[in-house]
Amino acid sequence: MKKPAIEQSVEFQTSSGKTLRGVLHVPAAAHPHPAPAVVLFHGFTGNRMESHWMFVKCSRALAQVGVASLRFDFYGSGESDGEFRQMTLRGEIADGRAAVAFVRRQKGIDPKRVGLLGLSLGGAVAATLAPGLQAKALVLWSAVAHTARLGDLVKKKARKIPGKPGAFEYDARELHPRLMEDVLKVEPIRHIARYKRPTLIIHPEMDETIPVSHARDFFHAAGSEIKEVAIIAGADHVFTAVPWEREVIVRTVQWFGRHL
Repeated sequence: MKKPAIEQSVEFQTSSGKTLRGVLHVPAAAHPHPAPAVVLFHGFTGNRMESHWMFVKCSRALAQVGVASLRFDFYGSGESDGEFRQMTLRGEIADGRAAVAFVRRQKGIDPKRVGLLGLSLGGAVAATLAPGLQAKALVLWSAVAHTARLGDLVKKKARKIPGKPGAFEYDARELHPRLMEDVLKVEPIRHIARYKRPTLIIHPEMDETIPVSHARDFFHAAGSEIKEVAIIAGADHVFTAVPWEREVIVRTVQWFGRHL
């Protein structure tokens, strides 16, 4: 019987003093140390568990093969400090940088063997950070390659908040007044072109949110000689079926197992 991994609630601060909260998964002591690790970035309006607990399942699967991981809430999401109306894309990039620094400081983790995994807008964060942080490997799920797409989606779905001039909401979450301006200043596909390490891009065939063309654009732009793109037949944006989810997690764990 395999010894269970340790799942520890953690909190850490960004360079600006914001407190972020998450869960650190550490492999059982039977695995060799120091262990490699993965930092998971959730999507827009998501949290560290993600849809149908997909991040929890992925972190536990990684731990079973000796890979630690941190899944955390961006500022203003989940249980981290702040309110969602303070969320900006560049703020999430700063949060991601702090999360990687936190993981690299942990006892028993090899700071040179840290990979990044991002879902949807979290994929844009991961792709943007990967070259500068010298991530050992990168995996993108349903990732946003062109941030103008997010701007289009938000504009389509956002509604004015009655009695609050100039304020908008998206799925019962008030938006930062300059969110769209901020989003358009980040272009993840330009950053992935500078990333030279193993890159796996997984995208749903029937993604209603981020077109599959984003995956192909990421693949062609990626600077690594070791790269793959996998299109999950019939799947929706967050892989909402047991076979789709299983395939995504298996591919991801295998990728990090080979390249971290």
